[in-house]
Amino acid sequence: MKRYAAPVLGLSVLCLGAGVCHAQTYSLAITPDSGLAADIGFDVDTAGTLIGDWTADANPTGTRTKPGLFGSFGSTENLPVGVALGVALAGRIETVTAGSLELTLDIPNGLVSVDSLLADLLASGPAAIPATISLAPESFRTRQPDSVYIGIPIDLPIGELAIATLTITQTAQAVGVLTEIEPGRYSFAVVGAAEIAGTVEVLGTPTDIPPTPTALTLAGEITVVGSTATLTSLQSFDLSETQNPGVEIPEFPVDLPTILPPGETAHTLMNLVLEQVATSFVGDLVLNATGEAAGCVGDFNGDGAVNTLDVLAYLNAWAAGDPSADINGDGAVNTLDVLAFLNAWAQGC
Repeated sequence: MKRYAAPVLGLSVLCLGAGVCHAQTYSLAITPDSGLAADIGFDVDTAGTLIGDWTADANPTGTRTKPGLFGSFGSTENLPVGVALGVALAGRIETVTAGSLELTLDIPNGLVSVDSLLADLLASGPAAIPATISLAPESFRTRQPDSVYIGIPIDLPIGELAIATLTITQTAQAVGVLTEIEPGRYSFAVVGAAEIAGTVEVLGTPTDIPPTPTALTLAGEITVVGSTATLTSLQSFDLSETQNPGVEIPEFPVDLPTILPPGETAHTLMNLVLEQVATSFVGDLVLNATGEAAGCVGDFNGDGAVNTLDVLAYLNAWAAGDPSADINGDGAVNTLDVLAFLNAWAQGC
């Protein structure tokens, strides 16, 4: 049995009031010239202490630390050193987007809606962003190995953050206005809601990006030629946020290259408090899609309008037991089909 696109509630109510509904739904596929171009930044600032991993019993050959550049350094001294540690990710990604959406146009009433948008923002493959650790300690010395660290920032490249997946899933209907530019060509703007989710990998460890609510705002042009509709949209966005959590981070090891003299590695343990997290995601999403008109159960006679002529045509088919009158698809033509048809007719297309 032929399947029909689900009607759009926001448009159908207006169609009921008008008596005749000319709304049409199109199933669109996002085309390969769609894509995301964005600058991504992620900065984490912490403060606390570092200390050598030496212990008299468990690790007697480990590194010992002591603040300052001068003075004696006892044979068992291992003292904490004040430090600020930052993690920075910064880079630009340019991707290809794929996916689909449902577009409904009510041209006489100047209305448009977008439903069921699902966009894979990384259809062309994972994106990578360079990652760096910035260490700003007070001046200190180490033993095993022997070295001096002057209190200046040290930048340690740690590879790349790989964004493995990134998707947008619509969560609420996007409705808006449709304005004719010329016959068959219209400007549009809709506002709805969606969620962004994905997966990132840092140092080979995958981490899920939990679904994050975001506004779904699309604006651009729609062209209709015969049964084909084409949508073009450019959405600029700025998702920037700063938080000050003040959360203690569990102790973790950090290996430091020696400075004076160079060539060896000091093994330290970090005890930090997460002071600030700043994220930025700024760019443009180009969304182009094209597709064909979906069928409309309410337009039973297929003349492009939903009105009383469709009711008469349906009742004639139903009275004759025509298989086309089996609206609910249960294999029987009965009163349940009349109710199903009238419900679809009332909702329009």
